[in-house]
Amino acid sequence: MSALLGVHGLSLSAAGRELVRGLDWQVQPGERWCVIGRNAAGKSTLLRALAGVGEPGVAQRGDLLWQGQPQRDWSAFDAASLRAFMPQQVVDRFPITVERLLELSVVRPRHDAHAVLAALDLEALADRPVLELSGGERQRVALAQCTLQGAPLLLLDEPVAFQDPAHQALVARWLASSLPPDQALVISAHDVNWIARTATHVLALLPDGVCEQGAAADLLRADLLARVYGCGWREVGGVWIAD
Repeated sequence: MSALLGVHGLSLSAAGRELVRGLDWQVQPGERWCVIGRNAAGKSTLLRALAGVGEPGVAQRGDLLWQGQPQRDWSAFDAASLRAFMPQQVVDRFPITVERLLELSVVRPRHDAHAVLAALDLEALADRPVLELSGGERQRVALAQCTLQGAPLLLLDEPVAFQDPAHQALVARWLASSLPPDQALVISAHDVNWIARTATHVLALLPDGVCEQGAAADLLRADLLARVYGCGWREVGGVWIAD
């Protein structure tokens, strides 16, 4: 099975600063990648570039491939069939209900909407207008939208940033257990312990634009975390603690 996402020599820069330098990387079906880095390291910029929705002021070089084909060659409909993108913050303009929003999100029917609502603790919100939801509720609805879109590649920008601890754990369990073998995830996140229980692989954005990549079990170690975040780390009883 070919890589869902291929990156060759990708460089991203903004405001005179190089965020990503010469990245070569592949995402295979069944993998769950977490992108880690400090605030303003370029995680959101990278996710938007991977989704094909770049932002003003960002210079991009290199090749991006979806299923072996250049990203620029995909039509809007075919792109929606291949990748789903969840931005860090969703902006709603119309007071439609959660249920109707999810109906409009389907591109490739492959999931039962009621099962997804139940799994993400959203059943009680089905009839609520999206404009009335809390930040955490709306974030889980956005995750349901991406899932129901039916794309094999899910790009999720900080999907648990607004979640309480119970829902962070719920989303981690769901992402780690519900991924069909032909799908893959690329997620940005900050909580190292959440990443450890969710990711199979890690892409670390370092301050100089260089990236480290590999299996989560190999990359989640004190020396690399210190380079990524600029502080000390220690593991106590299987829990990562920043010093």
